Amino acid sequence: MHSFYCFSRSILLATFLIFAAGQLVVAQEITQADTAAWVIVYTSDGNEFTGQLLSQDAQTVVLKTEHFGVITIQRDVITGIRPAKKPKVVNGRVWFENPYAPRYFVGSSAYGLRKGEGAYENSMLFLNQVSYGFSDQFSLGVGFAPFIIIDDELFPVWLMPKFSIPIEQDKFYIALGGMFGYEFNSYNDDGDNSANFNAAYVQVTYGSRDNNFSAGVGVNFSHGSWSRSPVYSLAGTVRLAPRLGLLAESYFFKDYGDQVSIVALGTRFMGRRIAIDVGLALSVFEFDGAYPIPYATLHVPFGSVKN
Repeated sequence: MHSFYCFSRSILLATFLIFAAGQLVVAQEITQADTAAWVIVYTSDGNEFTGQLLSQDAQTVVLKTEHFGVITIQRDVITGIRPAKKPKVVNGRVWFENPYAPRYFVGSSAYGLRKGEGAYENSMLFLNQVSYGFSDQFSLGVGFAPFIIIDDELFPVWLMPKFSIPIEQDKFYIALGGMFGYEFNSYNDDGDNSANFNAAYVQVTYGSRDNNFSAGVGVNFSHGSWSRSPVYSLAGTVRLAPRLGLLAESYFFKDYGDQVSIVALGTRFMGRRIAIDVGLALSVFEFDGAYPIPYATLHVPFGSVKN
């Protein structure tokens, strides 16, 4: 019992240290580009250019970019233009806006997808989810696990609605969400359908989209009643470089009286169009030891912010 609580305290310490490291990153020299309007211009050859909009007319769009200087783009090759936030500059390097803030390894932060943004996630080849932001405050995920089939008795699908409520814009958020799932061909011993699995949660996130800390609590609903033992979660992320971040995610709950802790620590390799999480999850059972599990998640953002 003593070793279990020591391990739990170690999980808490590691998560808080990750967040503290993020504050050190924030303390670096961070500047914003000047106040002229910023846009992203998409072209028919698949490129995109981010810069300050200097001028535009019926034939051309003129941008001032960080890497290419002032460029002129012909209207006939432009497929779209949308407003963009001013890029963050850390120690002289431009950091693109983080499109992966709503997710950790498996769970989510209180940040949500904005209107028009979408994301696909795949964890360990088995778990798939596609999410879309219908507004800046509401997103919906659809998940499925087609390869989890045991004796023709399990093929889960689920819906995950999420309301993201800003208390302080880009700094402090509260999320209310749930999971409504169904397992095909799942029956109990009496022949009654026991295929539904449901849950509800509250998540609080403090910090920016690059560096934040989250705490949450969730409960399961099955067989017509709510569970008496909630699931507690802690998570944090730190962006160390334009394409590198650290992740920590942990869960604490009881399973038939056995206290269980699950913690995942890892790295996120980020690009504008794809990110890969690689880490190690450790499951610790109060009466049954610890079991390490390697973990990987693929994130693919799509869509664009609609203003």
